[in-house]
Amino acid sequence: MNDNNSVIQAFGNNFLSAFGIQSEQIVEHVPTEILTLRKEKVMIEDLFRLVDDTLLHIVFQASANPDDLDRLLDRLMEYDLKIYEKHERLISTIVVFGPEILDAKLNRDIGAIKYRITEAVWLSRWNGDEILKGINRSVLTDEELSTLVMLPLMNTKGSRFHRAMESVQIAKQLVDEEKREKVIKVMVVMAGKLLADADYDEFVQAFEEAKISHE
Repeated sequence: MNDNNSVIQAFGNNFLSAFGIQSEQIVEHVPTEILTLRKEKVMIEDLFRLVDDTLLHIVFQASANPDDLDRLLDRLMEYDLKIYEKHERLISTIVVFGPEILDAKLNRDIGAIKYRITEAVWLSRWNGDEILKGINRSVLTDEELSTLVMLPLMNTKGSRFHRAMESVQIAKQLVDEEKREKVIKVMVVMAGKLLADADYDEFVQAFEEAKISHE
């Protein structure tokens, strides 16, 4: 998988395995444009065909606002219906929840219509401080690289600014230059998807300081 516009596009099944999710093998990236009920065009970027010919839809949710989390279920219910209309394949949906989200409903039951998020990754429940101790090496597997990418977004007793700097410093030590650049790029992309604007600005500042200090 050559695209680096999200951690799943960069690392595929290795990302899922790193976060304890078992899935059929991803065989194809199939970004799809849908037309919502309001006649708005939406591009579903993180959509993948699996080896069993079903689809996997990955969603990243940054806002912890209860109204936004409530609307997430409505939006996903509509999006998955529209995806099904396009591809006529069964769909599994995984949501990666940002570090400020401690809990959220994963299903909606309105009688005749029921919707369920298949799996969730809760970054707020991953102990980044503990994980950091075990990944400070120059050669990492793709599963470990997936974890490293998300490390700045996990739960920490310290500041997210310093965790971002530490993560870049680890990435800069990777022997494989291609992997090194990919990890750093995807870290920034995922921060943009999973952090609020102010936190993201601080995050980018930390990245720039860490990169300069190692050049």
